[in-house]
Amino acid sequence: MAFMKTDVYWIYLQAIIGFGSRKLLKVLDVFETAENFYNASYNEKINSKLFDKNEIARINNYEIESAYKIIDKCDKLGYKIITPDHDCYPSRLKHIINPPSVLYVKGTMPDIDDEVAVAIVGTRKASDYSRALAYELSERLARAGAVIVSGGAVGIDTSAHSGALSAKGKTVAVLGCGLNYNYLASNEMLRQDIAENGALITEYTPDYPAYGYNFPSRNRIISGLCLGTVVVEAGQGSGALITVDHALEQGRDIFVIPGDLSSKRYIGSNRLIRDGAKITTSPLDILEEYTHIYPHRINIEGCGEMLQGKGKYQPEVRENIYPEEPKSPKKVTAKQPKKETKIIVSEEKSISLKPNNAVSGLSDNAMELYLAFSKHEMTFDELVEVSELNVNDALAAATELEISGVAEALPGGRYKICL
Repeated sequence: MAFMKTDVYWIYLQAIIGFGSRKLLKVLDVFETAENFYNASYNEKINSKLFDKNEIARINNYEIESAYKIIDKCDKLGYKIITPDHDCYPSRLKHIINPPSVLYVKGTMPDIDDEVAVAIVGTRKASDYSRALAYELSERLARAGAVIVSGGAVGIDTSAHSGALSAKGKTVAVLGCGLNYNYLASNEMLRQDIAENGALITEYTPDYPAYGYNFPSRNRIISGLCLGTVVVEAGQGSGALITVDHALEQGRDIFVIPGDLSSKRYIGSNRLIRDGAKITTSPLDILEEYTHIYPHRINIEGCGEMLQGKGKYQPEVRENIYPEEPKSPKKVTAKQPKKETKIIVSEEKSISLKPNNAVSGLSDNAMELYLAFSKHEMTFDELVEVSELNVNDALAAATELEISGVAEALPGGRYKICL
């Protein structure tokens, strides 16, 4: 797909307002197009009163040459760029409250507006049984003609994509980082298969890292592309529940595979059922909602058979934060917090955590807790929910972050990030 002249202006606009911003539609209400916004004078932009101090600073400092470099990189790497000016930009995304200014695509994006696209989500630390259910459900939905959308992460996501691929169906992975960033290196072959049988997509520029706060924002794209979202396994603080929140805001359907009432693994799932989500025990429970709208896409023959959870599932893989994991754990030495470190807080008070030498020696659990920081200060309960660590592991990880000088404990059960 050829690049459009206006792509550079959308990349510029995205750089000014940030990823996942709810200001895009407001900017377009005032300036009508991304090109008009770029060509507007500084005073016109400031007088619109749309922008905070950080965004004004970016207006002052962002060079349009940076946007051209992104286009050149995409051209060299074979990535497509889709903006609202493109005919193939999904209308489903245009109508959410915070549509992405730019989508970067590796593979072939399905004509999503004419597809029964179903999001399948759940915890990264899913049980074998739940991963088998996700695999089986995805496989059978894909055989019936549905497009499976998930987040490309470990756990339920991996099983969902793998099930669709086994049925030779279409699947889309919405990433929380740039297409050229070596996230989840051990899943590289799966990502390649997805690109060959669907698409890897993201709103993040090609080399943008996988910061912890990216993923809740990316979840709005997963739900926004789809007619409905299926929750396979979600505990009380599962990130899958963030996808559900986005889906509800977007007016999408929510389906839930019921779980063991005595297990904490399914507290979030079962509460969704209590609150009105549709119980799902077979693919037909989902597809019957859409066959009258998309009869040319769906074949429901045999879809009423109950899910068994006895089929294949994709084995769990290690999530590599860096391109190469160290061969042996590095010894953590005590460090004092760097008081001079300055953290820039955006309008949403989010922070940018960059992997560096100071944190490269952390244990897996400590790294997960570190990447869970989406604000300068967070309560311990918030960190547990976002990281999905159990309380004991999270306490140990928090202690490790304190010892290494990465975080500081504050009164009231709060933690402050220091790096």
